Amino acid sequence: MDDRGGSRDGKRDGGGGRGGQGGPPDSAWLDMEISRVIHGRADDLARVAADELIKDAIKERLRERLGPTLEAIGRLAADTLADDVEANLEIEAKLATRREARRALGRRVDEIFGRGGGPAQGPGGDAPPGEVTGEGWDPRRT
Repeated sequence: MDDRGGSRDGKRDGGGGRGGQGGPPDSAWLDMEISRVIHGRADDLARVAADELIKDAIKERLRERLGPTLEAIGRLAADTLADDVEANLEIEAKLATRREARRALGRRVDEIFGRGGGPAQGPGGDAPPGEVTGEGWDPRRT
């Protein structure tokens, strides 16, 4: 909490209106000392702006002294990442192709055995031994 009726992050305390002085209920929008609130926010923004200017000055100085070296390192890091991404995309494409080929093989096997893609059916519509049918029948338990 600072002396301007708000916290350092610019948010109001509880306690109703009138600069956090405990005004009546439903009066949080009312701020009798708005000029202090605005000044407090301006102080906070000035600090942020100063930090940004310092950061910009540091960037500029580093660029002057180490620019070509830092750019070369940056390019190397970017190229390494790009190579890794491209390799991973190629692997993903190969896996997708192989996955689709296996699905096609499974469909072909189903066609050979006369299945419509469901579990294999023996004579009379019963599931083969060890499989549970849709009704819950398990031939191992008979």
